Amino acid sequence: MAVLSILETWLTVIGLVATSIGAFLVGWNDIMSKQKALEIGLPRWAGSTDEENLQMPFVKELLRRNKNSRRGLSFVLLGTTFLVLAVLV
Repeated sequence: MAVLSILETWLTVIGLVATSIGAFLVGWNDIMSKQKALEIGLPRWAGSTDEENLQMPFVKELLRRNKNSRRGLSFVLLGTTFLVLAVLV
């Protein structure tokens, strides 16, 4: 019984940590200075090909945010899974 209690505690701790990391990563994408918003919001150039357009600051920032959001949501899912396992054990 003690082993199950320790396992439940560790699953809960891992779940809470993973959920916290995920929430931070998803939320971090919304924190931006006015200077950064001006930097990525104003178009500097527009290319005729996708490769050129992928170098635009706005596009690069959107892709970076998308990547971080996916990572954050993965951590939230992982943390929730550990919390559910802790309850079921």
